[in-house]
Amino acid sequence: MRLNSLFLSNFRNFETLNLEFCPHWNIFWGDNGQGKTNLIEALYCLGHGSSYRTNCDEELIKWEEKGLYLKGEGCKRKVFLDYEFVLSRNNSKIRKVNSHRVNLRDSSKWLWMVVFSPDDIWLIKGPPLERRNFLDAKLPLFNPRYPYLKSSYQRILSQRNYLLFFAKKNKRTDGQLESWDEQLIDTGSTIVKIRLEGLRKLNSFFTTIYPKINGKECRASLVYKSSFLKGDFSSLTLEEIKTIFRKELELKRKKEMEQQVTLVGPHRDDFLILRNGVSLRPFGSQGEQRMAALSLRLAELELVKSKEEDYPLSLLDDIAPELDPARQRLLLNLIKSQGQVFLTATNLSLFKNNVSEETYFYQVKANNVRRQV
Repeated sequence: MRLNSLFLSNFRNFETLNLEFCPHWNIFWGDNGQGKTNLIEALYCLGHGSSYRTNCDEELIKWEEKGLYLKGEGCKRKVFLDYEFVLSRNNSKIRKVNSHRVNLRDSSKWLWMVVFSPDDIWLIKGPPLERRNFLDAKLPLFNPRYPYLKSSYQRILSQRNYLLFFAKKNKRTDGQLESWDEQLIDTGSTIVKIRLEGLRKLNSFFTTIYPKINGKECRASLVYKSSFLKGDFSSLTLEEIKTIFRKELELKRKKEMEQQVTLVGPHRDDFLILRNGVSLRPFGSQGEQRMAALSLRLAELELVKSKEEDYPLSLLDDIAPELDPARQRLLLNLIKSQGQVFLTATNLSLFKNNVSEETYFYQVKANNVRRQV
């Protein structure tokens, strides 16, 4: 996969840009606060139809402007495609591929990208929601309907929580809770089954990548932590998961009625990042956690390639300062042959001698971007 060009209008701090890209390495450099990260975000919005930094779409539009527009030519499975992204303050956002409007949730129309950021450490240190979101973002690779399943589950969960609140207040549910239970079980169990498959595949890459990045021999693994499945549940069928889910809901019924909230289901799940059997979240050093976060992103690259038959775009947002020189060089060597790279930096000293000869350098300054020839 690759992106050949980007036309940008009224995105964040930029008024208008028209850029051509190298199929290998593209480096945006300049002082902090000039908009380098905004460029990375624009690329991601074009490829996926959403931002990885904010859930508030209006933040993407340049101050005092009515809307933004992105357009670029990409290549996926050796087919050239035109991508467009339109967002206004008064209307819903629009994404087009070859001038045809496409559903934002349709992952088959995404130009897959993997973002490396200093904030990735929260994949390890942060709450379960961070890891659930990370895993869920990859699961359309295994089931294109996954975004719809997740949206449906959230709707069912909200309705069920409302009924639990109603039941405590009015001492009755009018039989509705049981109906929503079945919907929760059906959709939630399917989500868990897809997550188990996705994490198993991600783990197959993580186990070999983490020791390389860490620089020491060790056993690394990702383990799913379920709110209702116990023991070794990796080989359970969908029907077996549903049966266990149903029994756990029955056991938790009284407690749920008291707390007015659903206590079991994929919305309560997590996955553990283990080094020699020990969870890195509470017991890993800052350095070990950073290496684990970086390894997750590199495993993500391999995961996408395994399903899409090509590497996604790598978007590296100023991560070099987070790594020591040895690991900086190791990272650059690892991704040299893994598709197109877009990278931000405050200086070029590290990259002059460590990147491909086929590299475009862009200086980002005063709300403008200029390629250096």
